[in-house]
Amino acid sequence: MTCFKCCFPTLLFILVLTGYLNVLHAQILVHEEPRHRPVFQNKEIRILNVRVAPGDTSLYHMHTTPSFFIRLTNTITGSQVQGEEKKAGKSQAGEIRFENLAPPNNRVHRVWNADKDTFHVMDVELLMKKAAFNQKPMELPNLKLEIDTTWVRAYRLNLLKGIEFKSRNKKQSLVLVSLNTTRAEISQNGNRELQTLKPGSFFVLKRGQSFSVNNTSEGTGQYVVLELPPK
Repeated sequence: MTCFKCCFPTLLFILVLTGYLNVLHAQILVHEEPRHRPVFQNKEIRILNVRVAPGDTSLYHMHTTPSFFIRLTNTITGSQVQGEEKKAGKSQAGEIRFENLAPPNNRVHRVWNADKDTFHVMDVELLMKKAAFNQKPMELPNLKLEIDTTWVRAYRLNLLKGIEFKSRNKKQSLVLVSLNTTRAEISQNGNRELQTLKPGSFFVLKRGQSFSVNNTSEGTGQYVVLELPPK
């Protein structure tokens, strides 16, 4: 017969070790989670290209910054905040959302893909310690303000064939993200080239940089433009 008193230290060690590993697992920051791949970073933002394969589940990971999410696929998904019940969900391509996940609003969760196609989303982490706008939102042709916060402003930009969007923002940085597949003529500081843009293609526009995008496709070019506060 097994002696419980003899086994108790071993059982206690296993329980403590399991708890420690769970806590350690939870400390993985979102940009360290393998499916959240960093593709750009400066002092203001970090852009994560997130792809979850069909049937795959991410590790538990922690969000600790104000973040802007751009969903790029129509996908059946699920998520689970650590310690809570699982929740089913659905990603809709073109959906955008801001969440202030800085302390005390940190989130530790995991996500999975319950669909037959890859789940694709862009996570733009806002790294500024403080943020506030001191000017009105931009007013440019074909540009529509959709989300307005102290951390970021988000606009929809829809361009028909032959329509061009131009910007030379002297005070703020901009991020332009393509939502669909199009051909476009891109001009940055006078350098022009034709490019095929896909969902998630992006351009980070520094302060004072001239930029334009001219849709050369038959369909409408759909974009999200993020405006960051001045330094």
